[in-house]
Amino acid sequence: MRNMIPTKPIPVIVRAWGNEPVRSYLHRIENNRCIVGSENANNPISLPPDQVFAFTIHTFSTMVDMYQKGNIAELREVYANLRDDLACNRYQDSLDSSHDQEHLTDSERAASGNTQ
Repeated sequence: MRNMIPTKPIPVIVRAWGNEPVRSYLHRIENNRCIVGSENANNPISLPPDQVFAFTIHTFSTMVDMYQKGNIAELREVYANLRDDLACNRYQDSLDSSHDQEHLTDSERAASGNTQ
């Protein structure tokens, strides 16, 4: 059995209502959804992966500045360019998932009834 050491949430940029960039934390990935919230969230929320991006302080600061100045067209362009750096793609191997391979049944052995 694998050691179940809790993984630390990973900082991400979330595309919030009105295109506002918000710093959040990616806790896990389940069913092609990113589970995000504050660093110590008890009840994080589920977002589609195209709304959660890898965090860098430079990118985040630039996006916040654009948002505060009302440069929404430029901000949308930044989001469009970040599509290749979705947090779910970058961090999927770094976080616990409800679909870890060790928890899946070997379909060939299950079908034959041989579970050894």
